[in-house]
Amino acid sequence: MITQLRKIQDTWLAKAVLALTALSFMSLFGVSGYLSRAAENPAVIKVNGRKLSLAEFNMQLDEQIKMARRLFGDDLEISDEMRNALAAELVQKNLTDMVIKEVAAENNIYISDALIRNIILSQPQFRDDNGRFSPARFNNFLSSSNWSEQKYVEALRADLIKNFLISNPAGNMKVSKTLADLSAKAESQRKIFKYIEINPAEVKIDRKITEDETEQYYNDFSADFIEPETRDITVLELTFEDIAGQTAVSDAEIKEFYDNNIERFVVPEKRDVLQMLFADEETAQKAAKELADGADFYETAKKLADQSRNETDLGYVAKDMLIAEISDTVFDAKKGAVVGPIESELGWHLMKVNGIQAGSKTDDAVARKQIVEALSVEKAYDSAYGIVREIEDKIGAGSSLEDIAKADNLKISTVKGLTDTTVSPYMETAFLYNQGEVSQAIETDNGFAFVRVDNIVDAHPQDIKKAAPQIEKLWAESEKSAIAQEIINDVMADIENGDKIDEVAGRYKLKLHTTDALTRSQSFAGLQQNQMIELFNDELNTAKQFALNGKTIIAVAAKEAAPREMSDEDMDIINRRLSLDVNQQAAARLVDSYGKSYDVRVKYRQLGLAD
Repeated sequence: MITQLRKIQDTWLAKAVLALTALSFMSLFGVSGYLSRAAENPAVIKVNGRKLSLAEFNMQLDEQIKMARRLFGDDLEISDEMRNALAAELVQKNLTDMVIKEVAAENNIYISDALIRNIILSQPQFRDDNGRFSPARFNNFLSSSNWSEQKYVEALRADLIKNFLISNPAGNMKVSKTLADLSAKAESQRKIFKYIEINPAEVKIDRKITEDETEQYYNDFSADFIEPETRDITVLELTFEDIAGQTAVSDAEIKEFYDNNIERFVVPEKRDVLQMLFADEETAQKAAKELADGADFYETAKKLADQSRNETDLGYVAKDMLIAEISDTVFDAKKGAVVGPIESELGWHLMKVNGIQAGSKTDDAVARKQIVEALSVEKAYDSAYGIVREIEDKIGAGSSLEDIAKADNLKISTVKGLTDTTVSPYMETAFLYNQGEVSQAIETDNGFAFVRVDNIVDAHPQDIKKAAPQIEKLWAESEKSAIAQEIINDVMADIENGDKIDEVAGRYKLKLHTTDALTRSQSFAGLQQNQMIELFNDELNTAKQFALNGKTIIAVAAKEAAPREMSDEDMDIINRRLSLDVNQQAAARLVDSYGKSYDVRVKYRQLGLAD
């Protein structure tokens, strides 16, 4: 039963999700958290007396799907194939965990709390800069992982037992020299391949669709030729600008806004300042004298203040960015002047004004206009809901949107032929109401709107003349696919009857491609690894057909090439890969052997894995 589960889908996305979530399978989920509720759900996995309920399994599966979306983005579509792959991996993981727990209990294998504690205290990710265990770092890890301390301890305990029973014994398996030599021989083998590509999109059609065929397509695929339901609507808009235009702003409010947002209207003068800072006046005076004698400020700072260029250059600063003791003096100085030494609580300062950037002030009239606009919009937000209620009352009293627009000087517009796929802020609202009804106020990016449904045209069959271009396109695609398939069948039949692929390619006017000498780990035309191995394992000139990105590749191994010379590095890679494969197979056999002595049951149908 455990071996039966080892079937993984070949899609690249399913493989990527499984690969990136596999690290979490080892110890992310225990089965102890919800045992109190297990009786309420059917048990779907059993190993002797240990059970996992359907609710627990679904919770684990939901977590894995959420993890996949965190890795690949929230818009990741989880196909049935991917969901089944994740579910199969979870079944395997839970079976392995439950079997290991049973073996551990049966053989009195236990990891003490003291050992767990010592391991946690020694883990480098939980140590501070001084190498000591940091409770804060440990708690941050638990919080970010959404784990409790008990859950982490139990997961660590389960991993240690798993290492003891599975990983360590399996890791001692050695790769025989014979196996390594055979693998090296296979890896060094090289062949030259010839192939042709048949792309239906490039097939030429020598006739046009007939009227009878057009009518037949129209009838056979009538569901594809439907005009969607459309709606005509009228929209009354109430923007914040409309409301703001009716809002008064006082002089007191303008002044308060100006004072609270002075930085928006007044740009202070800034100065490019260099600074040296000394602990004593004597050194500061010595630096000042050298500067007076023509020394470079940066060189003097490096020599006497032990400052780097970055530490010396303060850049352009405003007056309020400097400490009080030096700000006035620096901003009274002329460009190029050296100021100081001046004493502050930080020490003795020696400053130089390298440049001056003049300040600016927004014109009073311009500032007033900007403030009135800002305050009007702000007030509009506050009063908008009251105005909305007034409009709703008018609609309830029988006023039309046109009457309200005219009375209140609001914008009104119409939209014709709106469908449920039209990109419009009013689309969803338009399809919620019947003809003649007016919607409640809906919020827009710039205020509110009311939508009236003026006319509804139900979905109906499309006129055959209007559908003709789409029918012709569908027919052409079908015709090209059929012709391409005939060519594929003829090519495969000719090669299987003994013709060379070169002859066949010429016969059907197909371009022949020839590869360089390739090993089985290399590829051509986008073929996957398992497809390359198929080609390598077949006899020369045996045709293989592969569907790839809408095209069909027909390929043969044309001839053997000289083997690739294997370096020591190549042999090392082969040995490591073989060792990993052998250890994984040994681990799987260990789990299988443990499980054979237990009552292992999985309810595949309830898990959605009946196939």
